[in-house]
Amino acid sequence: MRSSFKTGLIGAVLTIAAFAAGAAHADTVAITVQAAVGQPIQHLSASLPQWSANPTSPTLSVQVAGKTCTLVSSLQSGSSNGCNYALNAGPDGTITGALIAGNSGCTQTPQIASSCK
Repeated sequence: MRSSFKTGLIGAVLTIAAFAAGAAHADTVAITVQAAVGQPIQHLSASLPQWSANPTSPTLSVQVAGKTCTLVSSLQSGSSNGCNYALNAGPDGTITGALIAGNSGCTQTPQIASSCK
């Protein structure tokens, strides 16, 4: 009886560890789009739901403001906490962004804007 309890407990711990390890590699992209309305002058901002997934390719391709941003995924970078990005599309179509979590193999903040063409 005791042996089967230990076996079951070990199996449960391994299952949870495998699930947690898979979840730790999830990449995310949060997108905020800004717009300007002419008269009366107003600035509007909308944040889209954050996209999150375990990557299946070395890059993430995100289309925003008529451009495609090609960002390094954690599959390529080996980041244990994923490559997590925040993109901001301005009213003029300019895209800026930041790496909010990840390692040096992820697309770094200074390179995010140039990765959007």
